[in-house]
Amino acid sequence: MWYSIIGMGASCFASSTDGKTVLKGYEIWEGGQRRAAYARSCEETLAREDQVYRRLGPHPQILTCYGLEEVHPGVHALRLELAPLGNVRQFIEDHVLSPPSMQERLQMALDVAHGLAHIHARGVQHADLSCRNLFLFPGYRVKAGDFGASRIEGCDWVASLCEEAQYELPCRGRDFDDRPVRQREIFALEAAIFEVMAWEGPYQGLDDAEIDRLFACDAFPSVEGLLAGDIILGCWMEEYDSVDDVVLFLRKVLLPKDLGTATAGNGNGHHALNHLD
Repeated sequence: MWYSIIGMGASCFASSTDGKTVLKGYEIWEGGQRRAAYARSCEETLAREDQVYRRLGPHPQILTCYGLEEVHPGVHALRLELAPLGNVRQFIEDHVLSPPSMQERLQMALDVAHGLAHIHARGVQHADLSCRNLFLFPGYRVKAGDFGASRIEGCDWVASLCEEAQYELPCRGRDFDDRPVRQREIFALEAAIFEVMAWEGPYQGLDDAEIDRLFACDAFPSVEGLLAGDIILGCWMEEYDSVDDVVLFLRKVLLPKDLGTATAGNGNGHHALNHLD
């Protein structure tokens, strides 16, 4: 594998040569030579992701995107900020016996919720939220990224994938495609929060079919002893109407003496996604 590659996804490499930024693309060109390539182009997906980042704008809990770059005639890559500690899931797997404190993990969870609240407020559906698409920075601060599957309000983009089984809202009597987008996103958020707080994924180790069966019966992992456990369970049971509500309740857990000044983003997250329900 070429030395600058620091990660590989289904359709793109992540490479870095400066230790500060990452190029996300399907071909790696360095020194005038193609060093690695996927079989299929993903120019359209990269252009969509660039458009999503532009829509989101700067935010403390969103990866910074510096735009598309032409790395070779007709070949583009997205330049993004480098997360020094990698993605949250890999960090959990690498530090399974030495997790951060519960308060630090709660701050991580709040970061994820703040990021998703902003995403919704900007009229965007992430559509693939999970701890592998959340990125970790010093001080255990978290930023959301990987918007290749996301949708923007008013765009007729076709969804390209579904959430991981551990993050997928059960049908509960609805057709699969009729599940409310807002509730799908909140369910995925709480699966991410569970993964952070429990320091392992929901039903980690079970195969997707077994997880689907358990979720279909509303049988979820125990949250006993977890800070914010009741919030996690409430979201799994579709008791929250917006991510802003989740932010508010997480802040109450993290800052119990500051309830009077607790805020929940800008209050627009719920309404911005109504058109997608």
